[in-house]
Amino acid sequence: MKLKEIVMKIALISISVWVYVPIIAGLITLMIWVIPLAYTSWFLFQSFGPFRWIETIYSIGLPFEIFMFVFETIAFIGGLTLVFWGFSHIVKARKNNIKITQTGPYKYIRHPQNLGIILISFPFALMIPGYDHGIRVGDVLSWVFFCFLLIIWSDVEERKLQKEHPEEFVEYKSKTGYFFPRIREKQPLIIQKKKYYYFIRYLSFIFTYCMIVLIALLFTKYVPGLLVR
Repeated sequence: MKLKEIVMKIALISISVWVYVPIIAGLITLMIWVIPLAYTSWFLFQSFGPFRWIETIYSIGLPFEIFMFVFETIAFIGGLTLVFWGFSHIVKARKNNIKITQTGPYKYIRHPQNLGIILISFPFALMIPGYDHGIRVGDVLSWVFFCFLLIIWSDVEERKLQKEHPEEFVEYKSKTGYFFPRIREKQPLIIQKKKYYYFIRYLSFIFTYCMIVLIALLFTKYVPGLLVR
């Protein structure tokens, strides 16, 4: 390869990076708040209950550790793939001044990046063989809480898009699923009539999470585990 061709390729890559960096930085800034939240939210429950139940750790056997390692690796790689795949299509859409991305994973689901983040964080909520002592109750509760907040964040993004592009977004929403591909297309009129949908949705989130916390508290009370100091 000639020196001139090499210089031209380096220049082309440099220009591409220069063009895409502001777009990428803007997208990362919107999601950066979820990183510390994923690791600290369980401290909210540390003083709840008659003892340090939130720090209770349950050990598992070697066969299950191997299965968990394989399962978590698949989830992590799948999540990472979704994040970068979705990211590349958002960047292309922003560069071409397209407000609603409908290519790549966005052709099937509306929030592939948020789903990817959930899958990436999943291994850290359970046990990483060779690193953790076992499954810690607080980490599981933190991950569930983290998932609920990402769903709420996804709703905020959707409401913003629907407000800015009502007809186009409702049409897009009728053809795609939230986190999973839609099996059957819905009529746009039915989507527009969901007046109390978000109120019921968030109320069910609060109830479900309170029940999960209560079950975890009772479980740690009657099924002793380890308390690693």
